[in-house]
Amino acid sequence: MTSYAIGSVHGDYPALIQLLQKIGFEADTDRLWFAGNLINSGPDSLVVLRFVKNLGKNAVTVLGSQELHLLSVAAGIVPSRADDTLDDILAAADKDELLKWLRQRALIHHDSNLNFTMVHAGIPAEWTFSQALTFAYEVESVLVSGQYIAFLENRRQDQTRWHAKLSGWKRANFITNVYTAMAYCTDQGKLDFRAKGPIYRQTSPLVPWYRLPNRITSHLNIVFSDEISFEDSAFPGIFPLACQTALSALKLTSDPEIFSIERNNSLPEAN
Repeated sequence: MTSYAIGSVHGDYPALIQLLQKIGFEADTDRLWFAGNLINSGPDSLVVLRFVKNLGKNAVTVLGSQELHLLSVAAGIVPSRADDTLDDILAAADKDELLKWLRQRALIHHDSNLNFTMVHAGIPAEWTFSQALTFAYEVESVLVSGQYIAFLENRRQDQTRWHAKLSGWKRANFITNVYTAMAYCTDQGKLDFRAKGPIYRQTSPLVPWYRLPNRITSHLNIVFSDEISFEDSAFPGIFPLACQTALSALKLTSDPEIFSIERNNSLPEAN
């Protein structure tokens, strides 16, 4: 059995199938890790969602920002955006089943045998691995409970620093945002949700989250979806998965290998 981690599919079913053909994926024996944002932007969000769900135990998926957006739209909390491609999911006969399945997905996945950890966006420098798992579980527990509507109603990106005494929705929001939306931060660890695009385009002194000094989880091999195309040089233990102009997969072995296919259409810059 071989495991592969795949970047944000964004509803691009043809690209996903081409990538699986390239890696020689065998549904009966191989396992796929999906780094969130399975949906939106591309035209086949419903097809992709059903495909991954039907893989059963042969697929692991963490939540991304687009899954949370879909849940909020479906609950009537926020309106659809002009560029959303979620209508097929919202009108599907199995919509409730698909949404329930999404709410049961994790924010972080770790495999000690493979020695890889996957998130959609990142892990704060000041968190230990144990804290990363524990804090993720706090939000995961809310999403599968009767409180998930209230959680979605209180979603914000105004909490940019971690404090141990954070509580309530501020705490849940920070945890969720780092796992689904963080990219750049100051050298003091303050998150910047407005910064987009590659490193050379940044006008303020920002760094990718994984380059913060004294990052406690620097011993982990972390796989994540590179939604903004950092265009950074290789960094030890960090494996960004391209997803804008290409869709990529990482073979999760002691000698990791990357596979990519070009998308027919580049995705719009991440929201």
